[in-house]
Amino acid sequence: MRERAGPDAGDSPAGAPRAAGSAGPDAAAQRQAFADGARAIGTTAFGTFCWGLVTGLALVKGGLSPIQALGMVMLVFSGTAQLAALPLITAGASLPAIWATALLANLRFVVYSAVVAGEFRGQSLPRRLLLGWLTTDTGLAAYLGGQAGAPRQPERLRVARYLGSNGLVYGGWTVGTAAGVGLAGLVPDSPRIAFVGVLAILALVGPLLATRAAWSIAAVAAVVSVVGGEWPWRLGMFAAIAAGVATSLVASRYEAGRERAA
Repeated sequence: MRERAGPDAGDSPAGAPRAAGSAGPDAAAQRQAFADGARAIGTTAFGTFCWGLVTGLALVKGGLSPIQALGMVMLVFSGTAQLAALPLITAGASLPAIWATALLANLRFVVYSAVVAGEFRGQSLPRRLLLGWLTTDTGLAAYLGGQAGAPRQPERLRVARYLGSNGLVYGGWTVGTAAGVGLAGLVPDSPRIAFVGVLAILALVGPLLATRAAWSIAAVAAVVSVVGGEWPWRLGMFAAIAAGVATSLVASRYEAGRERAA
């Protein structure tokens, strides 16, 4: 489905030739948008590296071979799903049970996809699938934070910015998990390793809490996650994410109303 023609689309109509000499500036604009997206991640890339490091250690300590751990890391691209599925894998659980667990652990991406569905409607199905696979918590937050209050960019530039944000997360994740897999044999088994994962999550979230709206979203999500901590099928986590997204939408409308009033 293509975007409506108009100033928001920002692309030439299908089949229409571009003006002579426009390829260069357009490519430069896309490179700039990609760089802006990567820059928006900022120091959270280090947090992603730490989270990947802990996940790589856990996978090998849990019984996977280094090759299996690296393959799982690069294809699944979700520390939450991997750590949720790992005990089932080591216990010899059936594949349907492992798949169902990973699916439930990643229900939040249903909410994420609904949030950005309108951003990339003009892209082909394979490209939308790629963008969906690359979507991460911090990459999406950085992308939406950069879009808030800014003029709407053409879709091709939105795609480049999205790839910049989430691509850098994938790079940090891959390098971190590879380091964790490589260091697993040198690190003694200890339950304290799990605390490093908590520190990694804090390193991911901390730099994103730069505004009052971000703090309010985090507070609402935290309260709901605590209340739903004992709910079955990880529904508490899903509810916390939904509550955070709802708070974000309310905060965005409130800010937009203030700007119009000013």
